[in-house]
Amino acid sequence: MDDNYTTAQKATIQQLKTHITQGKGQMTVVAMRSDYERDRERCLTSVVFVPKPLTQSISQRIIQPLKQLEPEHFYYTPDLMHSTIKNVRTIHTPPLFTPEDVVQADQVFKQIVPQFPVFRFSWQDLTLFPTSVALIGYSNQTLQQLIQALDKGLSDIGVPDNKTYFSDTIFWGNLTICRLIHSPTDAFRQQVQELATVKIGEMQVTQIHLVTCNSVCHPQTRTLIGTYSLKQ
Repeated sequence: MDDNYTTAQKATIQQLKTHITQGKGQMTVVAMRSDYERDRERCLTSVVFVPKPLTQSISQRIIQPLKQLEPEHFYYTPDLMHSTIKNVRTIHTPPLFTPEDVVQADQVFKQIVPQFPVFRFSWQDLTLFPTSVALIGYSNQTLQQLIQALDKGLSDIGVPDNKTYFSDTIFWGNLTICRLIHSPTDAFRQQVQELATVKIGEMQVTQIHLVTCNSVCHPQTRTLIGTYSLKQ
């Protein structure tokens, strides 16, 4: 893994945490809602799914302790755990994309993704965001180069990513494990803090999936548009 890029990722994450604490974080977040599973809003995005051994570890080491404190929030089951690689259109009703946008985005991913080599995510550092709890995925610079290439490709066809990011140059994996339905209690926040330095493990990213889905990528709302393999 590229130590210099990982160092930049960690520094940016720390800046983001400071901004969130100060109420300054300017980035797109999923608004709290009472029912994430049956949420009718839809997005167009690309994701990687997390392998079973890691999802089981996440469930046991992170989700169970949090769920014991506040079971009412939405906790991701192993089959839902994923990380976005490149957003195209954020969730909305009606959708902010057309069938033609989906076809064009598919062509961009088919052209660009196979040009890049496989890379790894190292999942660690549990983080409380304004409406969710997530693990951070550190990687090498391949992630940055891939995202920037996809960003340019989508902009060139007139379907630019409409999401607002904390940084336009430093990217990381974001594995949401819980979506909040209300502001968490102090006890919940303390439990997240106690798990803040957790290290779950690494996964190799070999394929990326373009999907339409709701905010938790629930299978009942998920439509697979295409799967694209990175260079081995």
